[in-house]
Amino acid sequence: MIQLPSPRSFAEGQRLVYGWLAAAAGMFCGACAVAMICLLMWGGWSPAEEHSIVLIFGGALGGFIIAMTAVIIGLLVGGPVGRFKGSAGRDGVELEAAR
Repeated sequence: MIQLPSPRSFAEGQRLVYGWLAAAAGMFCGACAVAMICLLMWGGWSPAEEHSIVLIFGGALGGFIIAMTAVIIGLLVGGPVGRFKGSAGRDGVELEAAR
């Protein structure tokens, strides 16, 4: 495995941490999605409750994937050292893209 250089500044260290968090979130999301699909396929559900279980698990799986995608994008784009800054106050919402 290639040894990466150590971060030279606090911002580089934060980017490294957020990169690892985003990678871990993606792997966790994928593992949970596979586990839910396996449970649906081999769960031994009775024919009477299959439709309800598929609806519940489908909604949960869809929501889970959307939420994890939002977390991953938020970590990569808008972390503490990200290029997008936003604030909300009584005057409204302000979004700013730094160059």
